[in-house]
Amino acid sequence: MIEIYLLEQLDAFAACGTLSEAAEKLHMTQPTLTRSMQKLEDYFGFPLFDRDKKRLSLNSSGKLLAEYAHKLLASEKEMEHHVRSHHRSLHTLHIGSIAPGPLMVLLPTCTAQYPEITIASSVDTEKAIIQGLLSDEYGVIILPHPMDDPRLHTQAYISEHLNLSVSVMHPAAARKSITFREMDGQNFIMFSQVGIWEDVVKAEMPASSFYKQESMEALKNLTTYSELPSFTTDVSVAHVSNWSNGRVNIPFSDPSATIRYYLVCKKENTAKWKQLLES
Repeated sequence: MIEIYLLEQLDAFAACGTLSEAAEKLHMTQPTLTRSMQKLEDYFGFPLFDRDKKRLSLNSSGKLLAEYAHKLLASEKEMEHHVRSHHRSLHTLHIGSIAPGPLMVLLPTCTAQYPEITIASSVDTEKAIIQGLLSDEYGVIILPHPMDDPRLHTQAYISEHLNLSVSVMHPAAARKSITFREMDGQNFIMFSQVGIWEDVVKAEMPASSFYKQESMEALKNLTTYSELPSFTTDVSVAHVSNWSNGRVNIPFSDPSATIRYYLVCKKENTAKWKQLLES
């Protein structure tokens, strides 16, 4: 059987094109790499390289071997990732969500229902969290729609509604509701980790500018002393103390200002997360 390190070195040589560049990439000497390439030829019993005085290059057999080596190494990495993810899933529930709001509701429930395991969460794009679920990086994900996939179980969860957040001196402060169109063109302060809500407000208010804050503390400080409008949701107001920060919350009346969330997991894990899915 070929030792894996020989395939790794061959893959590096094929990618770099020269022994010197491959040796530098692998942090080894060129003579050591040359001996490894000779070991591969000894294993197969025929030449894998064309040699001249100044250069070593792969012949057709060597190129074929390099192609297989690259595929095998990629499969090895995928195998390691999946096995490690599976092991973590036995001791950790990692939840991926397209917005932070539903996590505010779900995480305390998870902690109460599964005290023996570690709970972790991330906000990312829909594509990323679906891929993470299928590769066992996530045990449960939160999406804005059900999944029509025979491998997955979908459970309706909660809804979240977006508000305009303004100071009491803002012209809109007395309004009972407002539309995106009425606010389009204004500048907003916004938390950087709002997930799908960023896509919504940018699509609905294309003429507006959004000044994103990486820190929630910085966002709260700015909304305390700035007249610029920002955003809250019914979920964030209900679950984060002092979220409104003395401001007025005015619901957006547009249909896109409400998102219905769904919990999704692999069907094979439905029983494992039954308490959570039915909460």
